Amino acid sequence: MNEKIVEAAAKAMKVSVQVAKENHKLIPEHNLYYFWNPVRGGISVIINDECEKLAAVSGVKFEKHLEAFLNGKRN
Repeated sequence: MNEKIVEAAAKAMKVSVQVAKENHKLIPEHNLYYFWNPVRGGISVIINDECEKLAAVSGVKFEKHLEAFLNGKRN
């Protein structure tokens, strides 16, 4: 994974790069990465190889988050 992607996700979640590296997974069928902040109320971020991203609060389910990203929503 590109270090630029990890740094962009960490910045969006307001966590360290190390926390981002420890809490992510690949969404291979869409060539995306999903990052999450493991603390209660932490946000998550879906990001692509171009560092386009969509952050969501902890109350947003993964499926809805992914659907919004795939439908073109970014922040």
